[in-house]
Amino acid sequence: MIMRYAIIVFGVFLFISCGGAGCPAQPEQPVETMKSPADIYDYSQAWVDSVYKTLSPERRIAQLFWIAIENPGDITNYQHLKNLVKTYQPGGIILFGMSPHKAVDVIQQMQHLSELPLLVSVDGENGLAMRFPGLVAFPNAMSLGAISNDSLIYQMGLEIARQCQIMDIHVNLAPVADVNVNPANPIIGVRSFGEDPSNVARKTAAYVRGLQEGGIMAVGKHFPGHGDTDKDSHKTLPRVRHNRSRLDSVELFPFKALIDTGLWAVMSAHLEVPALEKQKNIPASFSKRILVDQLRQTMQFKGLIVTDAVNMQGAKSMGRPGVVDALALAAGNDVVEFTEDLPEAIEQVKIAIDQGKLTWNQIGEKCKRTLAFKHYLTQQTDPIVATDSLLAQLNSYEARRLNQQLYEASVTVLNNRQNVFPFVTKPELNTSVVVVGEAPVLSKGIQERFGGPVYYLSATDGTAFDKQFSLINPCDRYIVVIADSQWGRRNENYARKERLEALACRDQSVVLFLGHAYHLRSWDRLKNSAGLAIVYQNTDEAQDALLRFISGEIKASGQLPVTVGNMYKAGDGIVAF
Repeated sequence: MIMRYAIIVFGVFLFISCGGAGCPAQPEQPVETMKSPADIYDYSQAWVDSVYKTLSPERRIAQLFWIAIENPGDITNYQHLKNLVKTYQPGGIILFGMSPHKAVDVIQQMQHLSELPLLVSVDGENGLAMRFPGLVAFPNAMSLGAISNDSLIYQMGLEIARQCQIMDIHVNLAPVADVNVNPANPIIGVRSFGEDPSNVARKTAAYVRGLQEGGIMAVGKHFPGHGDTDKDSHKTLPRVRHNRSRLDSVELFPFKALIDTGLWAVMSAHLEVPALEKQKNIPASFSKRILVDQLRQTMQFKGLIVTDAVNMQGAKSMGRPGVVDALALAAGNDVVEFTEDLPEAIEQVKIAIDQGKLTWNQIGEKCKRTLAFKHYLTQQTDPIVATDSLLAQLNSYEARRLNQQLYEASVTVLNNRQNVFPFVTKPELNTSVVVVGEAPVLSKGIQERFGGPVYYLSATDGTAFDKQFSLINPCDRYIVVIADSQWGRRNENYARKERLEALACRDQSVVLFLGHAYHLRSWDRLKNSAGLAIVYQNTDEAQDALLRFISGEIKASGQLPVTVGNMYKAGDGIVAF
């Protein structure tokens, strides 16, 4: 393993940027300045050249494919996947949906079957918990987009890298660099850091630095930008209709910033972009004009280009399994993710070479790029897996504390008339709590700290809601907790929502909103409330963050990452103590 060393200058910068407080403790593992793709190619060249000479033409092609492993409990399917690795020697695997212990077992078994180290990847946008239950689940990107202190995002990337190291995972298919400017986007939404290209660029760059300085490949996605679509590329082929000028200033902006930062990999998207590819019905992931002319030549990207999963409908429009794999490589991708038929994919690549659609030189270039990262990344990991303590290693105190700090830093205050926040400034007021949905940590904590009754209003039964609402007694102030952000969007709840808004807009009353920022648009009267604070998810950590804020234990410094109808603009947020 190459020893990574601490960079004192960066540590000083991080301390200053945090104001000397409120930042998590520095990670124990040493880190090094992030290498560029060119550095990695130089570092790995001798090894790559020696290994490449030993590979047959078929094995060189196979290095360009990652196969998916999910549901390893299906013995027949899992044995088939093991046979694929042993027989065809693909370049990597991607893991889905299994316990951490099973993932470690799968990785070890597959590595044993491979003559060259496999690149092991996971789609962990908010950490390994996204695929392996029972682990620390960091906030989604929309929550992170509200955080003012970008160094916290860096620390999260570094912590996710530490967890990947423990499990011998080399690649995290993150971050999402899409600028979500479409509230109706069905697939990106909270996976994006928001609608401001500059904010998205800063947050994704911090995440990338954390991952890659921790020795894990980051993959910026979904190039050239999936943030302004109203269709899901898993189900169809979406279209981005903007002109080139708009693409440069919004969609492409974060990707250019990441490339300048030193990003190691980009994921190509299954979406149509007519301003960049004039031929109709050609996804960006299958377009030479987009991947070669734009990404490689114009934007000067030197790292790996990885497809989005080719089992998605947006890719299937290009042909059957095997055929789409060859077309993806011919378009400029280096790696095909989630290939569905590895033997056929290898065969179709050879056919494409015979037909002049690909050349052996191109296969060689792609293979050598892949091998270079494989050599570097597999030397960075130093797994210390002890299965009896695996969860304790992954769910460390530092990881859990960082997670809580991220949620606390995301708390966003949108109204604070007459300084109603925090509540400790007026402890003499009688307080009642009114909760729609479930927020047990928050509602119990408020009652314990400020007294008064808690009224639980059903978010699923209108008759029960009406009965429960009628029991609410008068008091000095109400804390209205909206824990089900979808509830106010349903037409059948319109009249009930108006009654709740009237309660929330009384003098000294405040609203605590937990959920999707775009859902706040349905609550337009809340802009008249004395106090309105929002967190972007309803988790125990988010509830605790709101509780600590209204109790005066932490300040709120978050800023809205997206525009909320006509109520608030992206960037709005009141610093409140």
